[in-house]
Amino acid sequence: MSLAIAGALAAGVATGAGESAGTALPALFRRIRERFAGRPEVPQSQAQLATALDEEFSSDPGFRQECQNLWNQATGDGVVNSFHGQAKNVVQVRDVHGGLTME
Repeated sequence: MSLAIAGALAAGVATGAGESAGTALPALFRRIRERFAGRPEVPQSQAQLATALDEEFSSDPGFRQECQNLWNQATGDGVVNSFHGQAKNVVQVRDVHGGLTME
């Protein structure tokens, strides 16, 4: 996710694309800029930003979740089920928290 966000941030800032992706992507960009504001070394490249985001996500799970939520809103975070073959039943799930038993 860090690399994808870093790439989107780099492209969005360079092209202004952030404004056309609804409110979630600009909100994500704003939140990341706020997070890194005032630091002596602000990440300049996409790779540096991805590394810095990974570090922030590791140290602050709440920030990671906030960014994940905004990223999901911005990208649609749809689930695609593509099945080829034969089966009696096909089950599609997304986020499973806890156990899952199928009989």
